Formats: sequence, C-alpha cells, structure tokens
Amino acid sequence: MTITIRPAVPSDAPTLAAINIDAFAGQGFVSNAFPNLGYEVVYQLKTNRYLQKIAQPRVHVLAAVDEDSGAIVGCARWSFPGPVAATRTGDRDQGQDNDKLASNVEAESASMPLPEGTNRAVYDGFFQTLKEKGKKHLRDDDIVLDFLATRPDYQGKGVGTALLRWGIEQAHHQQRRIYLEATTEGYPVYVKCGWRALETVEIDYARWGGEGNQELTLMVRDPSLPE
Repeated sequence: MTITIRPAVPSDAPTLAAINIDAFAGQGFVSNAFPNLGYEVVYQLKTNRYLQKIAQPRVHVLAAVDEDSGAIVGCARWSFPGPVAATRTGDRDQGQDNDKLASNVEAESASMPLPEGTNRAVYDGFFQTLKEKGKKHLRDDDIVLDFLATRPDYQGKGVGTALLRWGIEQAHHQQRRIYLEATTEGYPVYVKCGWRALETVEIDYARWGGEGNQELTLMVRDPSLPE
C-alpha cells in the first residue's frame, strides 16, 4: 500500500469531516460538547470547519490518499509560526504567531456559530484548559500539529506516520520544535516518531455538566532529532 500526502481541497471537506468523527469517536469531547445533536449536525459543523480552514492561507490541511484505491484515508492540520517558507506541497509563504494559535478556538466560534444544543461549558472549558496548560510549554516559534486523524480501518497501516513525516521534514528544514496534544491512542505513535511528553492533562467533563473524563498528553518533538 502506497500513501501519498497532498494539500486538501474544498471538495475533500465532507470526507475529512467523516474521518475526523470516526477517528475520534469515544474520546468524550464530541458526545459531551454536542449531546443528542445527532451525526448529521456534527458532520455538517465539521465539514464547514474544514472548508473554513482549507481556505485560510496560514493553515496547512493535508489529506493522506491510498494510491491503490484513490480514497482519502487520513488527514492532519498544521499551523506554522511567523513567516514560513513555501513547503514541498506548494503551500503559501505565510504563517502565524503562537499567541494567535492559542485563540483560534475563540475566533472560530465567533465566525462560525455552534449549533443549538451545544454544551458551551464543555466546549469552552475543554479548549480553555488546553490553552492555559499550553502557555507553560508552547513557544512562539513552535510548529503546532492541531490534529491528526486516520480512518479506523486504516489505523496501524502507516497513514499517521506518513502524515507526521511531512511535518517532521518541515520542522527539520526550519529547525523548529513540533508541539501537539496527544490522545491516549495516539501517544505511542508520537513517542515512536520522536515526541516526548511534557505534561498529562486530565479533562473532567463532569465539571462542565458532561460525563466521564479524558487524558491528553502535551508533547514536543525537538529539532535536533533526525528526520
């Protein structure tokens, strides 16, 4: 199986939204932030969000394609600090400061209203917690992996590693760290690819009127590591 990484285009948005929902099912955030809203509501929200992000010149949304079937089987979103050089995929010579990255969620919410029935306490509390924790670790010159998602039936087949390799190559070229927030399931992959843990964050959804909890690990990959 050959996996090709390319920039996502607007027509990819519905597929990327479905992959995102399926890949993160059971993590707790979606079910608590959007209780009883139904798949189609969340699917449309995520589709619109992908369209928004793909259109932003400072964000790199990537699609992983199985060359044998032509299907998109994974995706990732990367944010670069400051002015960054054009990448191998032909993306733009633009970037953003990480103090702006920390406020992305607030900006997104303002520009794209959340559906009626959203638990705003969970939604805001989740991202605010990660924002506050990240202030201790996130540097202005870090590259940020906002998320990585692989279609469930392709997990464990190298799709995630291929998406990570793209970012690692950019970081190596620019001599920058890569910062991310890892789920329990994704943690071993990141460790294998050179990331180290900084802090584990316990998300208690009950404190905001939800149910259950979730662990996320703040991690960084140093530029001194080989590609």
